[in-house]
Amino acid sequence: MIRNILLFIILSFSCKAYGQKFNILKYDTENGLPQNSVKDITKDAYGFIWLTTENGIVRYDGSSFLTYRNFPLNTQRFAHFYGNRDKDSIFTNDGYENSVLLHRRAPKIFSQKNKSHNNVIVKDGYQYVQYSNKAYTYDLLKGIGCYIKVRNGTYYIRENAMVYHDDRDKKDYPVNIRITLNQLFDFFTIDHTLFHLNYTSGSVQAIRDGKMIRSYTAPLLTDPESKIFWSQINGQAFVINRNTIYRCLLTNGKLSILKLADMDNLKYCISMYYDESYKKLYLGSTTSGLRILNFLDFSATEQKPAQFTNIFYSTLPYGNDQVITPYGEIYDRNGFVKSKHFSSLTPYFLADDQNGNIMVESKANTLLSYQKKEGFNTNRPFHIPENYFVDLYYDRNAYYIASRKSKETINTGYTGILSVYADGSFSKPVQQFKLNNEITKIARLDPDNVLAGTIKTLYRINMKTGKIYNLSPGKNILIRNIIRTNDGNFWITTLGKGFFLLKNDRLIRMPYDTNKNISSSHTILEDPKGFLWISTNNGLYRVLKSQLLKYSSDSSTRVNYYRFSKEEGFNTNEFNGGGNFCGNRLNNGEFVLPSLNGLVFFDPLKVNAHYPAQVYIERAVIDGKTLNFDGKINLNQDVYRADIFIDVPYYANADNVKILARLSNSSHAKWETIGKDRKYSMSNIEPGSYKLEVKVLASDHEKYIYKTIAVYVPPFFYQTLLFRVLCASVLILLIYLLLKWRVSFLQKKNRELEEIIEARTRSLSDTVDDLKSTEIELYKEIEQQKKLIGTITHDITSPVRFIAITAKEMLDRQEKTPESVEKVLSSIYKSSFQLYNFTRTLKEYADIYSNHRSHENETYLLYDLIEEKILLFSEIARNNHTVIINTIDRTVSTTVSKNIFAAIIHNLLDNSVKFTQNGSITFSCMHHEDALSLSIVDTGSGMDESKIQYYTKLQDNIEHEKLLLQKYGLGLHLVLQLLQMIEGTIVFRRNTIGTSCIITVKNKKDE
Repeated sequence: MIRNILLFIILSFSCKAYGQKFNILKYDTENGLPQNSVKDITKDAYGFIWLTTENGIVRYDGSSFLTYRNFPLNTQRFAHFYGNRDKDSIFTNDGYENSVLLHRRAPKIFSQKNKSHNNVIVKDGYQYVQYSNKAYTYDLLKGIGCYIKVRNGTYYIRENAMVYHDDRDKKDYPVNIRITLNQLFDFFTIDHTLFHLNYTSGSVQAIRDGKMIRSYTAPLLTDPESKIFWSQINGQAFVINRNTIYRCLLTNGKLSILKLADMDNLKYCISMYYDESYKKLYLGSTTSGLRILNFLDFSATEQKPAQFTNIFYSTLPYGNDQVITPYGEIYDRNGFVKSKHFSSLTPYFLADDQNGNIMVESKANTLLSYQKKEGFNTNRPFHIPENYFVDLYYDRNAYYIASRKSKETINTGYTGILSVYADGSFSKPVQQFKLNNEITKIARLDPDNVLAGTIKTLYRINMKTGKIYNLSPGKNILIRNIIRTNDGNFWITTLGKGFFLLKNDRLIRMPYDTNKNISSSHTILEDPKGFLWISTNNGLYRVLKSQLLKYSSDSSTRVNYYRFSKEEGFNTNEFNGGGNFCGNRLNNGEFVLPSLNGLVFFDPLKVNAHYPAQVYIERAVIDGKTLNFDGKINLNQDVYRADIFIDVPYYANADNVKILARLSNSSHAKWETIGKDRKYSMSNIEPGSYKLEVKVLASDHEKYIYKTIAVYVPPFFYQTLLFRVLCASVLILLIYLLLKWRVSFLQKKNRELEEIIEARTRSLSDTVDDLKSTEIELYKEIEQQKKLIGTITHDITSPVRFIAITAKEMLDRQEKTPESVEKVLSSIYKSSFQLYNFTRTLKEYADIYSNHRSHENETYLLYDLIEEKILLFSEIARNNHTVIINTIDRTVSTTVSKNIFAAIIHNLLDNSVKFTQNGSITFSCMHHEDALSLSIVDTGSGMDESKIQYYTKLQDNIEHEKLLLQKYGLGLHLVLQLLQMIEGTIVFRRNTIGTSCIITVKNKKDE
């Protein structure tokens, strides 16, 4: 539908040729309209677009349609608008002289008592019908005329008579124009100037304040093929001629005609409105609903003829207003111009040198330099030992080439190479740097350093020292581009990680936009007004550089991104990166960006950024019912859901409407972002008074429009002060009754407590008895210890005294023969060794006695314990030619104190080994339900019967029997003492060969 700009015939008045590309939005009953016939279109003083249809009146805010059709009228069919938009008095009627007034953003029935807004006026005996829209066909009746109101008066037009009534002096003035009945409606107005179409002469006559001021020759307006659209309330006039729409303008007294658009299907068009601020043309149809033509600030090229793809990557400026691709194709904002037919291998690489020659990669290791002085028709090849060229730039000192080379290991990617050449001959690199990752972009940071971006990180290479610094350690970021702005700052774009400001070797991440589209950004272009334009995979963004710099120092500041998308003129929202030049600034001031579908041309200084100018909060939907309010809204607590609508008339990209809201004095008192539905939802609000505060971003410079409405939630009766006082009184009474009951209850409780105390006293008495029993046991144990100590003290005296006497006798003897010395020393040795064994055994007993309680609950395997002891005596037994046999089941476990049991077994095994030669010692075990019997049988010399009787008697009366330690030693006495501590018994039996002893202990472990 888009055509090239047509040339207009230059008429006797100024007629300007004007044409822009546009896109079309279509609305009908499928997507918002109540009916497909749009009779008239206007815009009120508050910024809302209004439509009349045959099924109600519609308000449009750029995002949604709000239909009004429940008027108490015979019909909901409405015609054209009339009245005064600036005075907030727009009227329409239903064709039966019933008027509806649009006032304060809402329609209402208007009383017919006010004659100044009647459709029919009687003057001097004639009826005059109001004429304010030339798109309609009026009935031509004999004796009926029309009237047209202008700023200072009213024109009354009827057959063969035309009168101007001046409201200032209240007088009538005849107008010297003869009008037939068929010419009654050949008029329109622009800026309160009346124009008469004279089809006979082909002229247009201008009339102001009742006087003809000028005549224009305008064949386009008087062409029978032309259809005039005039709306007095809008002050606009249009012409459709052969599927072309024109607009009539009156500028400094000159009537001019501008071409707006060429398009089909205009036959059924009946209403038009052009929105100056948003550059949109609204077309109403009798059958097809509403069409909105959006005139574009951006121009996207179509694909080259006979070309299968319209995808672009690297480009360079060519001439004043064109770009050239790596294939030599030249484009301007209107599309393909011509081709130089470059032999390029890739669309990603393109460069120029200091002489303006253009270089492309023709094949591996080869650059072709197309010569500027030859019109880029011939080339000069350079064979350079690089694999794949990625980027190239030059300065006064050298040429820098970034390339990539396949790693030696298969399927491991590429390494990056930065080569520095002294001049454009590329004979031999004077410096070369290798990077671990595939290189993507290079840029000169300062005279000594070069920035190199890779698929994983950003490097700074010091050209003097040769050192390479990683500027993003620990962060994998795929560098797309490195851009230097006019202030010397460097900006780094990445794939998936947003874009960064490089400051003092530190990458500072810039914030994301609302939808995080800016996470994959390609390039940044700076315009003269200080805005940065950022191309992404989903739209083009504009942001003030000053806001980004402020954010780099204070991350709490807000950054506002303005988004441009397909509706502004792109073929696709996906721009392209990957090339070494993915954005250009042309000599004529235009920017050019490659995309997935065409090159996008635009002048950044002519692109309009639109922000809301008005905000209204006056309607809500409460549990499905619509409510209109003014500054305050009351909500009952039983409301399940209340949606408060924030009406913002805005006709550009809805992504740029930034609305924040908060409800003060509530748990939601922080600013929340409002979605595209533009409503604030509330539910389950506690009773009280609140303020709903709304702010809407209104400019690039962080200016907001603020609106506040009061929200009141009345309490239920039980939440009122009176109810609380009543409840307090009842509570006091209840407390009194409760206290009275409590006293009675406590008295009863005291009696019960006395009984409990008495019972507990009895229990304590029993406990005391138990403690006494324990005391007795402890006393017995202490007495036994005293007895043991006394016996030890008595029995230890004899060997010590014997040693002392023997030693003195030896000292007193005058003659000391070897035999006598040997005898004395032998006696001393035996007594000392006996004393040593006695005291060692005594120490073991003391240690066991003090530590045995710490292992009472330990569970262990009896087999393992026996094996440990066998290991200790195995060498002695082997010297005695004795075998120690352990026949105990490996699964038998016990909780008997391990230290005590080990000491008992140690002493018994020690005795058996001492007295067994050329024999055996056997351990066996009988496991009962709650007891354990350990048997130790040896084939030694056997225990005397007198000893067996002594130890048996001693075991039965160990507390009172005298301990014969000196006679029988401490070992078995110790065993008996230890058995008493673990409530065990031992039985000695003399066998035919050897002795057997059976130890029985309680075992708490259930197997």
